[in-house]
Amino acid sequence: MDFREDPNLEPEELWQPEGATYYNGELIVQPQQRWTQQQKLELLDWHPMFTARCPQCGSEFDRGYTSRVHWDCKCGWMDDSI
Repeated sequence: MDFREDPNLEPEELWQPEGATYYNGELIVQPQQRWTQQQKLELLDWHPMFTARCPQCGSEFDRGYTSRVHWDCKCGWMDDSI
């Protein structure tokens, strides 16, 4: 009974600046992104993290290896930027 919300209180406005979001009532500043929204969407179409295939030769990457950091293919294609 002692911890009920006061029905007469004004609701607290959770103002958030651009680049920040509230999670569980705490303001979290999002890190600067180096890609535009369009570039992020294009990345989904070609990067092996999402396609499991090398964009250069089409070789398939091991789908069961989920903690991969480096994307190196036997054809010589590499991408360590993700």
